[in-house]
Amino acid sequence: MTYIIDTDRKTIKEKIRQVKEASDDMKKYKTVALLDLRKLPDSLFQQLRKKIRDGGGKVYVLKKPVISRVLQSNEKLKDHVSECKKPVALILTNETPYQINKFFKQNRKKRAAKIGDIAKEAIIVPEGETDLPPGPALSELKAGGINVQIKAGKIIVNKDSTVAKPGEALSAPKVKALQSLGIQPFEIMANMIFGFDGQYVYTADVLDLGDTVNEDLRESLSQALNVSLNANYPTAQNISMLLGEAVQQSMNFALNAEVYSSGYMEQLLISALRQSMALEGMEPKASLPEKPKADEKAGGDTPTAENK
Repeated sequence: MTYIIDTDRKTIKEKIRQVKEASDDMKKYKTVALLDLRKLPDSLFQQLRKKIRDGGGKVYVLKKPVISRVLQSNEKLKDHVSECKKPVALILTNETPYQINKFFKQNRKKRAAKIGDIAKEAIIVPEGETDLPPGPALSELKAGGINVQIKAGKIIVNKDSTVAKPGEALSAPKVKALQSLGIQPFEIMANMIFGFDGQYVYTADVLDLGDTVNEDLRESLSQALNVSLNANYPTAQNISMLLGEAVQQSMNFALNAEVYSSGYMEQLLISALRQSMALEGMEPKASLPEKPKADEKAGGDTPTAENK
């Protein structure tokens, strides 16, 4: 059976217009990004949309068939049409894929815990006072695993209390305790599915490498430089340091061995001058008088046996 689409219908005309508009706009921007709208609160999405528009970009939220046809209009994005099966938004911007992904990460929003949430890291309630008066809240906090007591008419946390360990699912009592204290241990953020710069499609896992790649590269370069210096292996990056070290070693050797050369004569003369200045003004110690012999101590006038 053959289906004929009535292009004169108002809804069809509108979809055709949307596909053409978005497809034409894609050619005007450096980056095309697809944003996952699942679990993204509308308040955060509207905040992001406003910032993107203020920066000169565009955000399209269209029906799945419309976005699918928009992606199909670009030869390099055809393979990613399957991503449109879930709710998505089309982002057009002149930022790089890395920059727009970083923008989404920086614009996070805290949220309260929900029953069944998995703690990505330890959730710890710090020691200190709370604003809660004595009452049912005391039992709720204790049920949530928080070490509390009443002091000066207020509930205080005696010591840092771990409500959940990494990977632990939050139970109802723990969620209630965290909500009572106004603690929002989780963050929500927009997740970018991919970014396209006109040549390459960068998926989220590739873009996330940018968080540490610069630091990793710096560490690797530093280690490589140390290895080349210790091995005395000359490269364009270390040659000046190796030559400087060689000059310093040759100078030390020449000075210690008192090797006379045009290059080190000045340093040798300076060293000799310093030594002479150190000796200047020094006089030899006065010699002590010789000790008298034993018979001289007794005196020459003492009569001998013959004189007697």
